[in-house]
Amino acid sequence: MSFKLISTDRRFSPLFWTMFLGALNDNFFKNALVIIIAYKGITLMGLSAQSLVAMAGGIFILPFFLFSATAGQLSDKFSKSTLVKYTKITEFLIMLVAALGFYTDNFYILLSTLFLMGTQSSFFGPLKYGIIPQLIKREELVSGNAAIGGGTFLAILIGTIIGGLAVTTESNSLVISVGILSVSALGILTSLFMKKVDPVDEGVKPDFTFFKPTFDIIKLTIKDKLIFNTCMGISWFWFLGAAILSLLPNLCKDIFHSSEGVGTVFLASFTLGMGTGSFFAEKLSQKRPEMGMVPLAALGMSIFLLDMSYSAMIFQYESSVPLYTASEFFQQNYSIRALIDLFLVSIFGGMFIIPQFTFLQDYTPRNILSRIIAGNNIWNAIFMVTAAIFIMLLSGSGVSIPWIFFILALINIFYSIYIYSQNTGRTLRFNFWLLSKLFYKVEIVGRENIPETGAVVIASNHVSFVDWIMVMAACPRPVRFIIDHAYYYKTGFTFWLKQAHLIPIATRRESPELLNNAFQHIEDGLKDGHVIGLFPEGWITRDGKLRKFQPGIKKIVSMQPTVVVPMVIDGLWGSFFSFEGKGVLKGFRLSKRKVKLRILPPLDSKEFDFKELEQIFRKELNQ
Repeated sequence: MSFKLISTDRRFSPLFWTMFLGALNDNFFKNALVIIIAYKGITLMGLSAQSLVAMAGGIFILPFFLFSATAGQLSDKFSKSTLVKYTKITEFLIMLVAALGFYTDNFYILLSTLFLMGTQSSFFGPLKYGIIPQLIKREELVSGNAAIGGGTFLAILIGTIIGGLAVTTESNSLVISVGILSVSALGILTSLFMKKVDPVDEGVKPDFTFFKPTFDIIKLTIKDKLIFNTCMGISWFWFLGAAILSLLPNLCKDIFHSSEGVGTVFLASFTLGMGTGSFFAEKLSQKRPEMGMVPLAALGMSIFLLDMSYSAMIFQYESSVPLYTASEFFQQNYSIRALIDLFLVSIFGGMFIIPQFTFLQDYTPRNILSRIIAGNNIWNAIFMVTAAIFIMLLSGSGVSIPWIFFILALINIFYSIYIYSQNTGRTLRFNFWLLSKLFYKVEIVGRENIPETGAVVIASNHVSFVDWIMVMAACPRPVRFIIDHAYYYKTGFTFWLKQAHLIPIATRRESPELLNNAFQHIEDGLKDGHVIGLFPEGWITRDGKLRKFQPGIKKIVSMQPTVVVPMVIDGLWGSFFSFEGKGVLKGFRLSKRKVKLRILPPLDSKEFDFKELEQIFRKELNQ
């Protein structure tokens, strides 16, 4: 992620540090409280220390069910920057109550404070993500979300560690109280520097009955299929994350026979992996919401969860020896492998969630964004509670921790297949982009000339068998390419070409039925606002020169109101997949070939002339 964005950028950095300090303080307070309850053996209302620790998690999550909907309404109605300041002041007041609880050793006050902290977080959530599109440009959304995502998990790690260390000090009540108040005060200070933003919908009428707006906002998330699927994807991540994190302590203690220090290392690995995954998500997203990355990331999570479960299943130790220290544990077989597995699971987790959050912000209308984020938070809470119940049921049924990890991985494989079925075009386009980066040094100029919405016809010169892959990789939207039926049906790749939504075509002499079907698919695609890709030459050049354009493009452009975007490919002639020199698939070279794709300004279909289009290409190619 851009260091400038979180350090010197006055639009974004105040939000980042306000968020960072808030997440750190939440986990500082929560972990200190939980450790004190566990190690002092605190009992309240007839509940054991173990039950109180479990209840503490529920107390913190409960406000997300109760207040997220109203929080989303308030966030859309009023200035988010102003509300952020109010939430930070509220946090400081809550921390004053917490300090009193620690000083008096009153756990009724402390558990009540935990509920209040959850309430404050439920109001801050829609503000934190809802304000990002108002602070930075659209092309910076991925970087912004990567910063917030990575920063949140780093803050969680630091807060958890500080909370644990504070408890071990001699005057722990004083240290914890001063710590949480100081962090909260710093959060107020950073919030004062936030850029003022305007309300997005002053007509919203907040409903303080809480239950009704909760159901209303859940219904709002369901209305749009893309929004609902994205909320489900983000919530599924929190299901997995909550399940994994709840299992880690017992995995380290009971399966790996190791001390608390090993548990801290595993927690740190998970957190740092999330930050690393957020960084990769930013670098691979090309400054846009890259949903094509999500199914691959889900599959990656499953693979390394499976391997982690395998490592845990065959891990062996002597029951008579004391719990392993960190140094002793990492001398055992499969210990480092299990840690690397967890790290890779969390890396793919970061790559899984960041594109979805970015898509949600980019796709959702601004006037309802905070309410959608609030609805997403409610779904997140539902899935996290479901994860806790799921783990309890499996554990109660005698299923071992390694097998629980195996079951989670297996379920996630099915989920990755489902999410791929919802994003086949985007996923294959992303794969093609990765392949193009692997084998070629690709420079793309003029990507902004492709309209973000509406019907588009991309016309490109045809110099090799991988031109269509290059075009799909360069276009920020999925492209439905028109392809010769001979290649579509006879290359052995028909299944994948169908997944990419390519359209096979034939001449009238070869198959009138196939030709008519192709034109029908093209017309339907343009009517639905898709991007259609084609090569007006009709065939790959045999001498590197531009062929005469065929009139078929004229019929296609006349079907529906659209625009034609010329894309000039330069550098693939002479490549392994062209007819130059030794011919196709001959003369392979390891060195990367430089390829330049020039995307020219769009031409309106009402004034389109395919002969004029040919002249544009000849001019660009100096032919």
